[in-house]
This record gives sequence, C-alpha cells and structure tokens, in this order.
Amino acid sequence: MDEATRETIDQLNDKLKGIFPYRLELVNPKEIKLLDKNARYMSNEMFQNLVDNIKRDGNLSSIPLCYREEDGTLRAISGNHRVQAAVKAGLESALVMIIDGDKTKEELVAIQLSHNAISGQDDPALLKELWDEIENLDLKVYAGLDTEMVRKLESMEFAPIAEARLDFKMITFLFLPEEEERLKAVMDKLDGAFSGDTVYLASLKHYEKIFDILVKAKEGYNIMNNPTALMKIIELAEDQIGAE
Repeated sequence: MDEATRETIDQLNDKLKGIFPYRLELVNPKEIKLLDKNARYMSNEMFQNLVDNIKRDGNLSSIPLCYREEDGTLRAISGNHRVQAAVKAGLESALVMIIDGDKTKEELVAIQLSHNAISGQDDPALLKELWDEIENLDLKVYAGLDTEMVRKLESMEFAPIAEARLDFKMITFLFLPEEEERLKAVMDKLDGAFSGDTVYLASLKHYEKIFDILVKAKEGYNIMNNPTALMKIIELAEDQIGAE
C-alpha cells in the first residue's frame, strides 16, 4: 500500500473514531488467518459464483470483519468465505474492518455467531419479483443464486391477495411426537387440514387474547412451558366438544 493511501485511511479512521467502533485497513487477503471453526458453509457452486463476482468487480463488494491478535496476526471473524474467495480470485489488497480494542476468545466467538445468525430471510414473492426484473443472463449469474433456488423461483407462481403487505406476528410452538399426534387429531376434527408442517393464520388482534389464555392455563395448572399449556387448552376443548 502506497503512503498516500495509508495516510488517507488513517485520516478517515481518525474522523470515524468514537462514531464507528472499527478501524479500516487495506491488507493482502493472504495475510488474513481463516477461522479454525466456521459453522457457516457455502456450496461449491455459490463459492465459485463469489470468486467470479470478485474477479468481475476487481475487489470485494462487502467488507470482512477481522481481529488483530496480540502477536499481530490478523484473523477473520466474519467473512471467512469472502477472504478465501478473494485469495482464489487473485486479489492483492482488500479493505477490511478491524475490531477495535481487546476482546476475549469468548467475545470473538459470540461476534462470529451473531454475524452468521442475524442475517434475515428472503420473502419468496419479492425475491421472485426481483429475479424476474433481471433479463441479462450474466447479471442473473452475478446475482449469486444457486441452481436449486433458481429452479424454485422459475417454477413459482403467486396470486396477489392485497395491494398492501400484511402485518403479522409469528408464534412458534414445539411439540413432542405424542403431542403432535394428539394435536393433529384435534385439528383433523376441526377442518381436516392438518398435515405435515402446517401454518394457520389468525387476526393479529387475537394475539393478546391467545396469550392471556396461555398465561391463565399455565398459572391455573402450574405449567411451565407454552406448548404444554396449549395442549392443556386443547384437552379442555376436547372435553367441552365431547360434552356437546
């Protein structure tokens, strides 16, 4: 890195100090030590797409997060695949963010996992809509979707149900196998629609009422978790339905 570039980055870091909790550095990707353990994986196809995109762009389009250890070693914390792809693409320099200050190994692992876990999900309808806007084949490849996802998008058909997007809350309950069978039997009696992994929608205004009933069931029957409380409510409903 030439002196002028180094001076510019140092000036930028000085201006960002106190605002941005990282330092920016321009380094050779080969100097970055990869993670010893990385739970996040990438298919060979997707990795090659990443390498091709880096070659096309001439650099990384998103910045890896690194930590400089006491001995000066620069270690990747987030962006392990990007660093590997940068090396394979032949990059001699890449901009990285360096975590400022001392961190324990436990803190670094927590940061690593948080970057992997908090990544969001794609809305299938919007993803297909965006995909369909791309006509150029090279740009479709650049988008980085793997073959399986492309097949799914090409076969998807969505019927619009409203102009505005629905506001909703998702409530998830985990059941033991025997509880699932019992719940399935009850739902089959109601509408015959329960099979496999099923999602039922209800008005958002009913959320507080459902929550209050769960709380009362837990308090009244000394139950500790929500799925068991829900099964108790179903048991009471079964008794009531049988009585009628």
